[in-house]
Amino acid sequence: MGWEHKPNFGSAFINKEKKEDWHAAFRGDVMLPDGTVHYLDLNPATTKAGEQYFKIKIGKVKSIGAPPLSTHNQAKGNGYQPQADEEIPF
Repeated sequence: MGWEHKPNFGSAFINKEKKEDWHAAFRGDVMLPDGTVHYLDLNPATTKAGEQYFKIKIGKVKSIGAPPLSTHNQAKGNGYQPQADEEIPF
């Protein structure tokens, strides 16, 4: 089974297509609580005090994921939908 998006989670990998300084060092995607998947850019940066951090940019919608979760399942955060036993074919 392949990787699937879950609300409030995402991933980013090294941007192998980076050609300019302004291109993101890491690219990926993130699923927002409403079920939409957005582009994600991360760039390492340093504060004036010398501390390192990541600048994060959430971009435009990449795709529409599963239908938006009900209020109950948003609170649970896992999108579980129970199935009726009579639908099992054996």
